[in-house]
Amino acid sequence: MVILHLDDTVIKSLSSGELSILRYVYENMDDVLHMSIQELSKQVSYSTATILRFCKKLGFYGFAEFKYALRSEMQKPQTVITKPQEALTNKIIMDNLYTDIEGTSKLISNEQLERFFHYLDSDDPIYLWAPGGLTSILVDYLEKLLFAIGRQNVYKIESSKMGEHIVRGLSKHHILFVISTTGDFAPTLRMAKLAKMNDIPIISITPYSNNAIANIATLNFRFFTNQRENKGAEYTSRLPVFYVMDIMINSYLHYKELEAGIC
Repeated sequence: MVILHLDDTVIKSLSSGELSILRYVYENMDDVLHMSIQELSKQVSYSTATILRFCKKLGFYGFAEFKYALRSEMQKPQTVITKPQEALTNKIIMDNLYTDIEGTSKLISNEQLERFFHYLDSDDPIYLWAPGGLTSILVDYLEKLLFAIGRQNVYKIESSKMGEHIVRGLSKHHILFVISTTGDFAPTLRMAKLAKMNDIPIISITPYSNNAIANIATLNFRFFTNQRENKGAEYTSRLPVFYVMDIMINSYLHYKELEAGIC
């Protein structure tokens, strides 16, 4: 898995086409290593000029240097296959999980974490927006993590109508935390926009792609995953979001230990 240090600024600079190239590279890394820029262009259906712009935005001079970085960072574990079909299925699942987690880890910067620590160290109340469904499970987990580290003044909002009423009464000395696996979920976006109008700091966790919630958040953490649907029902993996929350909280604990001179 290549190590690409993609901070929020880089992600926001990528066009939809460049994000598609990024996804293709992550999912077909072995093949990309043996492609010319013209061959990759045919596979992703974008021009070589678009691929070059993509490489330069990621900090490389060109496609050759980009491939060199891929080759340098790739790991190739050997697997003994005793049951081909079963082993292949397991490998695909593990590869997808590994890609999601590894990709997510490269989207989190120290600067983001330091800003998050500032909010945790403040006495400003934190409001967690729980819109229902699987996202509310994520919010429940985050709430428990915040309580576990001793953060006070944490409140969960579970009703849109009540939430909008509460947010209208908040100020810049309050914090709204939202999670969205699409980045454009209407109730969550509406809540974030309302907070933005009232100058309320917004901390968000959203996908790596360009999305409306990330663009208006004060501090945004991105996760890398593939949006998935089955017969119209969304079932995108939440594992990378759990990973982001664990990194945020564990990094904060390490920061407090360093501050106290324990480490």
